[in-house]
Amino acid sequence: MQHYSAFGLSIRSVVSLPELMVPGVVPEADSGDVVIRVGPVEPLPSQLDPAGLGFWATADEACHFVEKVGAFLARGGREIVVDPAPGVEDRLLRLSLLGPALALILHQRGLLVIHASVVARGDSAIAFLGKNGWGKSTIAAALHAKGYDLVTDDVAAILMDQAGPSVLPGFPQVKLWPQAARLLGEIPERLPRLHPNFDKRGWRAERGFSLAPRRLERIYALAAGPAPAIERLDSREACFELLGHWYGHRFGGGLLQSGSAALHLRQCAALAGQVSMHRLVRSGGSTTLLHLADLVDEDLRGMRAGAR
Repeated sequence: MQHYSAFGLSIRSVVSLPELMVPGVVPEADSGDVVIRVGPVEPLPSQLDPAGLGFWATADEACHFVEKVGAFLARGGREIVVDPAPGVEDRLLRLSLLGPALALILHQRGLLVIHASVVARGDSAIAFLGKNGWGKSTIAAALHAKGYDLVTDDVAAILMDQAGPSVLPGFPQVKLWPQAARLLGEIPERLPRLHPNFDKRGWRAERGFSLAPRRLERIYALAAGPAPAIERLDSREACFELLGHWYGHRFGGGLLQSGSAALHLRQCAALAGQVSMHRLVRSGGSTTLLHLADLVDEDLRGMRAGAR
């Protein structure tokens, strides 16, 4: 077993996960909040799911199947059983483990999991929502270059408690397309390729990674428009945006049918009522994304100046 940490959890894994943080000291008695092991997963979603989504869920378990990669069974918020496909590459196994499988564990632990990239300035976290390929990771990386801390990319786990919503730190990697990496001064060919069929690269933050939860202060939802702009959303619009960017949508409706629909709706409504949320309008192109990062930085500076 190897020891890691992510999303505030102690993780013990038989699968090597170099993307995760390695704790400096691990107590001998630490059994891990989450254990990842290899073993058979039955029945496979492909055997049960006529819709072909490769997923099934109950109140305590959820199973995600990826063709030519393997099956991933999340159990009780504490265990992931991995059943690898024959000959699967390690990077593909890790991609599913650190994305969908870990997101299922976080959901089972009662967290609100959204598809977002998050940075922080001081004690305040700022989240970016958007469809795949819309540039939330690029904006987060651009703000990191301006001195913001990276909190998480792609999977954002939000803890809702009496102190207010906070974002748990994930792990120090951002997924970038080559063009975006070049604009940020990186050489894409030197960055690890995440999937053999896609040219997205893994960029690791060697500094400025948040090690503690940050209070979520503002959310920007990316949208298309004629010109870059920032527009305030009311709480009703904000709630619909959050519902639309829930990470569990990739599994179809089966995850909420397992009995957590009411909690999910309450969490989204509560978050929409407590956090300032805005529509971040982009007009296309990676250069525009860097301009949007500047626009967001100015907006946040104005917010902090107003607070003073």
